[in-house]
Amino acid sequence: MTPPDVSVVIPVYNSVSYVDDAIQSVVDQTIAAMRVEILVVDDGSTDGSGAVIAQRAAVDSRIRVITQKNSGTPGGARNPALDIACGAFVFFLDSDDLLAPEALEAMVDVAIAEESDVVLGKIASSDHRPVPSSMFKRTNLDADLVKDRVFNTLGPTKLIRRDIIERLRLRFPTDQTVGEDEPFMAAVYLNARKISVLADRDYYIVQYRHDGGNMTLTKRNSASHALVAQRVASVIETYTEPGDFRDGLLRRPFDRPLARALDPRWLKMSETEQTALAADLRSTIGHLYTDGLRRLLRAETQIKLDLLTAGELDALATYIAFLNDGVEKPILWENGDFRMRLPETVSALTDPSLRVVPAPPITCRLEDVSVNGKAVTVSASVTIPLLAAEPDAIFVRARLRGAHDVLDFTETSRDSGSTTAPFFVVATGVEMPRGIWDLFVVVRFGDEETERRLGADRSRTIEPDGVSNADDAPEAKDRVLAYFTQGRGNLSVDCGAILHKQFALARVAGLTLDEDGRGIVLVETTRAPRPADEYFCYVDGVPQHGGRRLLPATQLGERLVGLRLPEAAEVDGATLTITALLGGVKTSLPITATDYWNARAAGFELSPGKAGRVTVVLDEKTRAAQRKRSRTVQWHRLRSSRAAQAVRRTPVLGRAADRIARGTWRRAS
Repeated sequence: MTPPDVSVVIPVYNSVSYVDDAIQSVVDQTIAAMRVEILVVDDGSTDGSGAVIAQRAAVDSRIRVITQKNSGTPGGARNPALDIACGAFVFFLDSDDLLAPEALEAMVDVAIAEESDVVLGKIASSDHRPVPSSMFKRTNLDADLVKDRVFNTLGPTKLIRRDIIERLRLRFPTDQTVGEDEPFMAAVYLNARKISVLADRDYYIVQYRHDGGNMTLTKRNSASHALVAQRVASVIETYTEPGDFRDGLLRRPFDRPLARALDPRWLKMSETEQTALAADLRSTIGHLYTDGLRRLLRAETQIKLDLLTAGELDALATYIAFLNDGVEKPILWENGDFRMRLPETVSALTDPSLRVVPAPPITCRLEDVSVNGKAVTVSASVTIPLLAAEPDAIFVRARLRGAHDVLDFTETSRDSGSTTAPFFVVATGVEMPRGIWDLFVVVRFGDEETERRLGADRSRTIEPDGVSNADDAPEAKDRVLAYFTQGRGNLSVDCGAILHKQFALARVAGLTLDEDGRGIVLVETTRAPRPADEYFCYVDGVPQHGGRRLLPATQLGERLVGLRLPEAAEVDGATLTITALLGGVKTSLPITATDYWNARAAGFELSPGKAGRVTVVLDEKTRAAQRKRSRTVQWHRLRSSRAAQAVRRTPVLGRAADRIARGTWRRAS
């Protein structure tokens, strides 16, 4: 009999609500049935899982069932299946998870075609729970353990060539309730000739158990985390030579399970237990904590391991408690370097050079931008959440695109940040030379400067079309436009109309009414209208109809367009302002000729205000008609409601209630 291509191993313990779906996901695979065997291990279930498994096995000869007393660990349930597996490959499926229909066929075919020893299929979650993702950015048929972040996932839910498992006599540890898969998978990786990653679709679906039975969610103490770190580090040491590759692999056990062993869990142990575990860690993996590995670890992990390896357990406990209290600003600027902020007792035991950390993250937000003549003024906020200090300088810089020229804006005001608030800076660039200038916020510490592009993150009050001096009708050489780039939306300044050559001007030539009595604004332009031209109306004073509206435009002549104003009844009492966006440049359109507005024919007035604004005021006759239409709409909505319809269907009472409601509504009207 030809052996199967893959043996699917499903360890089961009290998964009665999930195991049937897990087995069904294997049965539904598109791979030919003869290429698969299904090995299900009932690890002493007491919830009826065994009966579900037996029913499945009775109708599918590929399912082989192993029943045993509870081993207490997932590894104890997987090992018996490995003893009888016949497939060229093994795939481990947890009893509460699922396989996508094409998963096995795709992974096995790739493994055969590429001669891969391990194939990773992209992992997803049914409930958006975090799953390993850094290694699944793209499909990679010959992946590197470190560079492609494959070693970041040490779970066993992979396709593995069984020859590796048997050649190394690999089995899962049976004295670990969690993390037992990590040393097993580390050994597989380090002995694989080739590893392939498939990221074109979801292959493995992780499910969250509502009964809280997921082993990955089990709470662990310091000793259990330390044991995982020790065993994975030991496997790495066994199969690698000292150097960068080993250090790159060791980063995972040192910066994950070992770091967790040295978190607040550590403080729950007695001093005797801390001393014993610290001595065990130093003797088993302390020699692997080299300078090369140290440089790869997070700063907090470095400090903890420095104290642990030096035997300074009191200081280690102090530092863990210090971090657990929630340090809002953990980084200092001292003597020309960024350094970890430490308690005094810990700082005294730490070499200052070992506390140096990379610069903290800096973010900036554009709060306002304006153009006055040829001057561009920018307001920005700068946030450095991890820094317990103030920068030496914060300012705005313009960099000439395609050249090395820079222009630092003149600072007009600045507010220092507090423990929670950001820093604010207002700066102006005057008489900027002709060119395209990209704007940055610069943060300076000593002689070191950090530039952050400005504009992608900006206040919602800033016009998306940017600002310019177009209202002054400048000559081409004097045109200044602060605009946002396509894509990222960063702030740049076009001085001299280099990019925005289609600059055009417009003015309101008059007001009129269309055949339906709606207001039309007549606009003359300095060139023929184009499809990309847009006109906007800003409505203030009527919340339900406020904001920016795109005005329908109709070409009426070679350089004349008509803009239809919003319906007057909707914006009664609102103030209207119009702007034009021509050739990517926004200009304001003051509304003129209100003295000649035919209010009687229109049924509403356009009352002039400052800066070309007008206020819509309905006459009493139009307002009364509007109220009547509104009440009629409300009445029909009320009568069509489910409750009203139910009352009307009631014999006698329904007709009486309807007559009463009509009379009450008329009197109220």
